[in-house]
Amino acid sequence: MKQRTFMMLKPDGAVSPLAENIQEEIRKSGCVIEKADKIKVDMEVMQTLLMHYKEVIDRMSPEFNYVGKLFNSFYYHGEHFLIPMVVSYDQSEDIIEVTRKLVGKTEPIQADPQSIRGKYSKDSYELAAKENRLVNNLIHASDSKESAERELQLWQKWIEKQ
Repeated sequence: MKQRTFMMLKPDGAVSPLAENIQEEIRKSGCVIEKADKIKVDMEVMQTLLMHYKEVIDRMSPEFNYVGKLFNSFYYHGEHFLIPMVVSYDQSEDIIEVTRKLVGKTEPIQADPQSIRGKYSKDSYELAAKENRLVNNLIHASDSKESAERELQLWQKWIEKQ
C-alpha cells in the first residue's frame, strides 16, 4: 500500500549540491519524491512556517524566542529557500518510521552517522544557543501520520505551484 508523508529541506539543506545529495539519500531509502519545488522564503511563506511550527512554538518558553529565531534563520540575512516535498513509500514498513530514521535525530551531533543529519550537519543545540539561533538540521520529516496529513495540506499550495 502506497503511503505519503511530508518532508522539507530547510534553508541550510536547500543549497546546491547539498539539496541534490539529500534528495538522492531519500530516493536510496526506497522513497519516491513525488512533488518538490524550491521556493524563496518571503513573508507569505513565513506565515505558513509559523502555522507549520505552531506546536513547537507553543511548547517553547517565551524566553527561547522561537519565532524570532525562526525569522532570523529562515527570512532575514539574505535570500533563503525551502524545498517542500511530497514523499511516498510503497513497502510494508511505516513511512514515518522510515523517513524519521533516514533524517536522524533532531540534534545533528546526536544523529546516527549514516542518517542525513549525521552525514551532512555537525551542528548542536549548544552551538545554536551560543549563537542565539535555531539548530541547523537541514531537513524536516513529519513525525506522525496525523502531522503528515496536516503538513501536506498546509504546504499544498506551495508544492502545487511546480
